[in-house]
Amino acid sequence: MKIVIQAFVASFFIHALYISSMMLIGFLKTSQYKPDVVNAWNHAGALQNEVSFGTVVSPSVYAITFLGTGLICAIVIMFYKKPA
Repeated sequence: MKIVIQAFVASFFIHALYISSMMLIGFLKTSQYKPDVVNAWNHAGALQNEVSFGTVVSPSVYAITFLGTGLICAIVIMFYKKPA
C-alpha cells in the first residue's frame, strides 16, 4: 500500500509540474507578444475578428494520464526500492 501512495504522490507532482509549466509558458508568450498593427492594416484579409485561448481537454484524459503515470511510478519504485 505504501508503494501505491508514493506512486500517486509522484504522479501528482509530475502533473502539477506539467500544468504549472504550461501556464508559465502561456504567460510568457502572452506577455511578450507584440502585434504588428500598422502592417496588418495593409493586408485586411489577415485581420482576425475572433480570439482563441487554447484547447480544452476532457477531465477523463487527465484521470487516465494520472493513473498511467502512477502505474509507471509504481513500477519504477518497485525496481529501485531496496529490500528491507
